[in-house]
Amino acid sequence: MSTPPPPALRRYRIERYLTEGGMGAIYLGKRLGAGGFERPVVLKQLLPEFTSRPEFRDLFFREARISASLDHVNIVRTYDLVRSDDTLFIVMEYVRGTDLRTINWRARLRRRALSPAAILFIGQEILAGLAYMHGKADGQGKPLGIIHRDVSPSNILCSAQGEVKLSDFGIAKASAFASVFYRVRGKVGYMSPEQARSEPLDGRSDAFSLAVCLFESFLGSRLFVGDLQTPPEEVYARALPSLRQVVPGLPEDVEQVFARALCRQPNDRFRSAAEFHQTLRAVCHHHGLAYGAADLARELGQLLGPDPERWAHDDSAVSADTERLAVGEGHGHPGEALPIGKEATPFDSLDSLRETAARHAAVPRFASE
Repeated sequence: MSTPPPPALRRYRIERYLTEGGMGAIYLGKRLGAGGFERPVVLKQLLPEFTSRPEFRDLFFREARISASLDHVNIVRTYDLVRSDDTLFIVMEYVRGTDLRTINWRARLRRRALSPAAILFIGQEILAGLAYMHGKADGQGKPLGIIHRDVSPSNILCSAQGEVKLSDFGIAKASAFASVFYRVRGKVGYMSPEQARSEPLDGRSDAFSLAVCLFESFLGSRLFVGDLQTPPEEVYARALPSLRQVVPGLPEDVEQVFARALCRQPNDRFRSAAEFHQTLRAVCHHHGLAYGAADLARELGQLLGPDPERWAHDDSAVSADTERLAVGEGHGHPGEALPIGKEATPFDSLDSLRETAARHAAVPRFASE
């Protein structure tokens, strides 16, 4: 889809159009400075049809305020909010890589899958970001109550260096910003049951959504499918497939972690993203599943090719294919999901699972900031 180029921006130069979704168009650009200084950035434009409407401008400003308040290595940073004539832009960190939706899609095309160690590493990184975000407080120590509300494969970014970051706070909500307009938003099949029912949310909802994303990376297909008209009790009626049947040799307690994280009732899940993170990390450590950023970078290079600039995709093609095959995102179609485990990488034993992680020569994870 082609979008007209936006007006020239002071301090920033638009390089090229990337994609469009929701209320915004996304561009790759550069921050300009003295002496020929340049820094790659991403600019998110509020589309013209929404700019004149106060409720959408307020949502855009809220997204900028919430995301700018967060400073964590596993969350995409927001640098600036700028206006050019009547056009608004949020300026964000550029992550040189791609998203989990594209990784899963391309893996499926090659009849491959991310290794279990990679999936578990991605999960730990995003959980660290969620734990930080959910615990964020104001200057007086009062919790802000930030909930992302849209944790999904397209919002989980993996860089060429093996960094893992959560992006897109377009429908995030802090308790200080009450809004009926976004009472229920998110992607069907990734929302928690309580979000689908328009109930009050806390951090356990985001953790559930992440668990769905990770589970699907193991399966190679959608876990919960439906559309906006599908009753929540139908969307979440499917019993969880056995991960150990999908990935032979996967430790039983890894399967138990996901079974708990995906309980339909919030009180039956982990109490927080922090507890989920600590438990998953402890299980991986117990079984010797050492894996780090350099390992993920190497695995993505093997799966997607050596040039990260070519990891970029035609978003419409990915969306159409994932919609048709019920993998990745979209509403999906219950009768068209891939057979469970068809694309999964088999492991004969826990030893072979350990060996796969060890082959990547376990290295220290990149430091949190």
